[in-house]
Amino acid sequence: MHHCCRLFIILMTTDREDLILKMAFASRLCQRLGQHRAAARHYSKTLHAAAQDLPKLSWLDLRGTGLSAAERLAIEELLLRHDPLERCWGIVGLHEPTQNKILDFALPPYDWNTQRKLATSQLVDEYGHHTRGVNQSCAIILGIGGKPEKLINIDAARDDGVLVLRRFSGGGTVVVDHSSLWTTFIGRNSLLPHVKPFPREIMKWSVDAVFGSAFESWGKQFKPSRRQTLVFKGKSCGFSGGVGESLILPPSPNETQEIQNTDTPLFQLRENDYVLGERKIGGNAQAIVKDGWIHHTSFLYDFVDNNMEYLTLPDKRPDYRGNRSHNDFLVRLKEHYGEKSSKNAFFEHVKKGTNESFELEEVSLNDVLTIAAEQFGGLQEWWDTKCRTKVVKL
Repeated sequence: MHHCCRLFIILMTTDREDLILKMAFASRLCQRLGQHRAAARHYSKTLHAAAQDLPKLSWLDLRGTGLSAAERLAIEELLLRHDPLERCWGIVGLHEPTQNKILDFALPPYDWNTQRKLATSQLVDEYGHHTRGVNQSCAIILGIGGKPEKLINIDAARDDGVLVLRRFSGGGTVVVDHSSLWTTFIGRNSLLPHVKPFPREIMKWSVDAVFGSAFESWGKQFKPSRRQTLVFKGKSCGFSGGVGESLILPPSPNETQEIQNTDTPLFQLRENDYVLGERKIGGNAQAIVKDGWIHHTSFLYDFVDNNMEYLTLPDKRPDYRGNRSHNDFLVRLKEHYGEKSSKNAFFEHVKKGTNESFELEEVSLNDVLTIAAEQFGGLQEWWDTKCRTKVVKL
């Protein structure tokens, strides 16, 4: 019953001799009600103030756009270096390894004899692409200082016509395919002054601000239990100190549950890698510019073992890796988070984690292409003239 109605009933049904006592009780009731309303107003103002203090971040979801790995990298660098508003950005998506939607550049093989031999090939891969007899299921991406002869099995990659890119950021070499979960964060020094612009510091921030929370929520075995308040007859639970008690109820049989493998190791940052236990779950890299930085990661939801064999064992590797091969060193996220837990669920948890640290503003691909058009005449012109991501011809 509404508190005002309860007060009215008290005053209308009381005996005259109890009127003074009842009015005193009503006075205390109103006082406590006022205190609770004041507390509620203060809490609301506090939440609003806290929200105002969060830095703003433009959120760009590229799922469903059909963009390629090269187009994704071109957009990332464009926003890092030439966003006229100098915003923080969060970018997520799944991408075609080789098939471009916007950009126009030659794909391997580049050898004329090989091209002629494969010209009549009608092979089609599982995604419906005409492969021309080459492997278009993946792309190899080098860091800006990566040397192909030291990091790639060149003969195998060349013979299979694998696309090789050199991105604009540092870091090591990765193989990306249709199951790579791309996440990117662009930070501005003016908006995130507490994040020191060094790779290790940026990675620590990413775990604390986004990925720690994202992986924790993604890995929960059950949906949150339903908390219900028991109200005992004849007693009021409307105020602090009342007799209402909370009881945790398990999920009902009709509630869907995604059960994570109970042996899932803890997500953590180890040296410069995101890992589950002793195994790496993705490749990451950073680029530092005058007014900010970019941190991007390709998480391994799944991968093809044979594609990883295009990579050699790098001379420089983390101590915890030792001499393990790529297939022994890497782990698929789906092995621990379940195939029922879709790739899309991962991105939703990343967005949820990001929303705890930023005030998000949704931005579309068209908004980004407008920046490219205004700054350079279009994404193709940016790629051809200023973009540091380039195709590497083996």
